[in-house]
Amino acid sequence: MEYLSLIIGYLIILLTPVFGLWFKFLPRIDAPAWTAYIPFYNYFVVLRACKQPWYWVVFLLMPGIQFIMWASINVTVIRKFGVYGAKETVLGILFPFPIFWKIANKEEEYPVAKETNWDIPKQVDARAPGDHVALFFALPIIGHAIAYPISKLGFSRKSGKKSIFKEWGDAILFALIAASAIRTYVFEPYTIPTGSMEKTLMVGDYLFVEKLTFGPRVPMTPFSYPVVHNAFPYLNVKSYVEIQKIPYSRLPGFRFVERNDVTVFNFPAGDSALNDPRMPYGLIGHTYEQILMDEAYKLAGDINLEAFEANRDYYIDKARENFNSGIVKSRAPYPEDKARGYTEINGILERPVDKRENYIKRCVAIYGDEIEVKNKELYINGELAWQAPHMQYKYSLRDHKAKEQWTLADDNYFKVNFGCSAFELDYDEFGDVTIPMSKAKYAEVKPKYPNLVPYIKPKGYYEKALRDGRSGAYYPIFPNNNQYDWSEDNFGPLKIPQKGEVVELNHFTLPIYRRIITAYEHHTLSEKADGIYIDGKKVSTYTIEMNYYWLMGDNRNSSADSRFWGFVPEDHIVGRAAFIWMSRGSDGVRWERIFSGID
Repeated sequence: MEYLSLIIGYLIILLTPVFGLWFKFLPRIDAPAWTAYIPFYNYFVVLRACKQPWYWVVFLLMPGIQFIMWASINVTVIRKFGVYGAKETVLGILFPFPIFWKIANKEEEYPVAKETNWDIPKQVDARAPGDHVALFFALPIIGHAIAYPISKLGFSRKSGKKSIFKEWGDAILFALIAASAIRTYVFEPYTIPTGSMEKTLMVGDYLFVEKLTFGPRVPMTPFSYPVVHNAFPYLNVKSYVEIQKIPYSRLPGFRFVERNDVTVFNFPAGDSALNDPRMPYGLIGHTYEQILMDEAYKLAGDINLEAFEANRDYYIDKARENFNSGIVKSRAPYPEDKARGYTEINGILERPVDKRENYIKRCVAIYGDEIEVKNKELYINGELAWQAPHMQYKYSLRDHKAKEQWTLADDNYFKVNFGCSAFELDYDEFGDVTIPMSKAKYAEVKPKYPNLVPYIKPKGYYEKALRDGRSGAYYPIFPNNNQYDWSEDNFGPLKIPQKGEVVELNHFTLPIYRRIITAYEHHTLSEKADGIYIDGKKVSTYTIEMNYYWLMGDNRNSSADSRFWGFVPEDHIVGRAAFIWMSRGSDGVRWERIFSGID
């Protein structure tokens, strides 16, 4: 059963009052015994008796938050009966039944506790161990690192005020619960880390991604530390465990993704990634399969392209052996690593859908559409696609050679003449500078700079680069296969798969659909001498099980998007980019962008 783990999760919450024998102790807190058997009402009754907000019950319905709330209510109940010990608090958080059974069966030993008088040291000391445990679970180590020095500063405390550890534990815990509920189901903050959406979105833009329009996605890996996406910052440690997995599902929304929506999604090719603690977020690139192919090609050395392709599986196996040994020759991130020719890694990360990296791009085509890129121009179903006002392309400034290091004078020159920082420049295969700019800006500056021309990669560009020895990347454009000679500027035609569509499978089409079948729709696939097998059965067609989307950056020649890694499945969609709430550039705050919408 796909939803078995979700059902078990709800059953634990529903049956806790029954197996916890609440009917025996509810009358002691002035609640009828029969209420212990009424799902969720029993939690409402307990919360009211413990003088806690009734709406905490709502959080019990929300995967991703429900067990944090469940643990909090359990601890609240045992504290109602004077249980404050560290061991008992840990049990209350993780497995409360032994404590509940003692409370239920030993009335004299566990009477209803009076409210703590925070002015009596003996009472404060009695509950201190449990308060320390609660603070640790709310914010491990850091919570105490903040609260303990404050407690030693000797600030005068108002009469009746809680201890600093109780105060911080409660505040942090419920701030995390509230923030997690909002982040999961309503709004999530997002920071633009790269220039792939320039100038629609700029590096340093802080925006809110709203989830109500497309419908909030129910967490697929709900046991996760609140607010942290997939790893604790600076620690390179996963922030989630996969003891409970929930199949893809969404709450109702107003509509789903449409063409031209600026959309946040989980990176589809991020199911596996090389792990290096020195790299940002511990990752050496996000596209493991492409890195594996590049590594295999690099290991082949100076043999010709045909010889590599004839022995590709051999070199791929050698690349995997390298990865297992901690060596990645094709991704050396720092000068000292380049000097040595390799990078140390410490494993391969495999991540579930909702814990893959968040990306932001514009949805340019939806399922059923046919796309084609001709000399940079995108066509949808044979018609020129809508173009964002600030969309950029690259243009080559002929006979103006790129430098290894740009000066501030260079930066000022390009800003004044081209509206572009020198640090956004790149170079083409001739060594000439390439400049990102909009069509309007190009038309404005072209009369003054006749040597400024569109930088266009024709079909066959990457195969020629491989044959000329100019590229270490093996067919970086989707579907990353030598049967397709596409470039990012001349791509397709390609139809976006649609749920229920039956597609032909053969040697030529399989590269298009391979990841759909294996990585996104979770079937086994093998190619044998006599044909293609899915789940052990020989097939010539495949029925698509989800709708797919095609997303591209507005900075068209500086965006790693669907042209490089393919389709975005519907279960990877996170939300719609709503508005920019803050923007900071190298020159300070960009006031004109604050609280601006996103087109």
